[in-house]
Amino acid sequence: MKSFEQKINEIFSSSGIPFVDYGLVNSESNLIDGLFRNSQLSRLTINKKQIFRMASMTKPITAYLALAVLDEYKIDPNEKVGKYLPEIDNLKIAYKDGEIVKYQDNNIPITFHHLLSCTSGHAYEQHDPIISELLSKKEIAPMKDGDDAFMNAPLVFKPGSRWGYGISYGWLGIAIEKITGTSLNQNLKKYLCYPLNLENTSFNPEALSKAKLAPVYFRDTDGNYSDIGSKISLGYNPFHYGGGGMTSTLSDYLKILKFFLKNIKSVNASNTISQMFKNQTGHFDIPTLKSYNKSLVLDYEIHPNVKKSWGYGLLVNNEPLPHGRSEGTGSWAGVLNTYFWIDHKNDFAGVFLTQVLPCYSRQLLEAFKSFEELSYKYFIKA
Repeated sequence: MKSFEQKINEIFSSSGIPFVDYGLVNSESNLIDGLFRNSQLSRLTINKKQIFRMASMTKPITAYLALAVLDEYKIDPNEKVGKYLPEIDNLKIAYKDGEIVKYQDNNIPITFHHLLSCTSGHAYEQHDPIISELLSKKEIAPMKDGDDAFMNAPLVFKPGSRWGYGISYGWLGIAIEKITGTSLNQNLKKYLCYPLNLENTSFNPEALSKAKLAPVYFRDTDGNYSDIGSKISLGYNPFHYGGGGMTSTLSDYLKILKFFLKNIKSVNASNTISQMFKNQTGHFDIPTLKSYNKSLVLDYEIHPNVKKSWGYGLLVNNEPLPHGRSEGTGSWAGVLNTYFWIDHKNDFAGVFLTQVLPCYSRQLLEAFKSFEELSYKYFIKA
């Protein structure tokens, strides 16, 4: 039988995708850390230490930092964030009245739990019609500017009334800084980088070398890839965005996954990491992520016909998945088509790193699905 590396590289090659750094771990060791490079693209280097813009794969990291800080400072997750960030209480709720966007006061204080569980009312410009409209009218700032002006965008629903994917983790990062009196990057170092010996994981653009950043490709409607790395500011922004501003490498992210596996113990336990894998949204549905910017992200229905919830920092499938994941597995993705899963019941986690837009394109999703299915076939016995 062909080795895992041979088989997966054949699959990646036939898919036509540009490049992937991939890895698998259990709680004790690395099982696989490999890479694929498309021979048709000349700029790609054979370098396992290239740095990736992790985008929303930052969220489980910020969730862990927040939970660690709340625990250290004896702050209940249900405490009001406005106690530390009064400005969050000034956010209005935007809604449509016919064709007009109107605003109303928010009379439900946002808690740390709301931010962590994505039930705070925040939204993303690429996934919400109201925020997208306000951005097109230049009534709010875009995320791409690299500062924190976009954090002033309004809410789009009352906190605690439903699940909605948005910029809540940006506010969470700001709250961490206010509580601790140090930057989000310093908290990252304290709670993860130093203990786990993460050499290339950071929120701080000055700590990085542009030469180490992986290229970013855009796939057009004809299937052609073009290098747009020079146009992407993500990963070199002065604002430490807790929802997506972290950069890392395959090696470092595997250490993080291993750390989570080793410390989760049981979802019935009370430790910090176990809270991340519990259903924190109750009966709220996790809807299809609709796109209002097709060059950035496509529509994506996550695990159709499978019950799922949001924990803290990641999605939890409440039922087993047909291609291997156990019930209670945590996972998420980044906008540049980075993906991970943490199957603590099987003591098994994987990461798939590339840098391609738009997110959730069929070629990348199929390549990731093949990687995951093959991973279970080779490493997890039925």
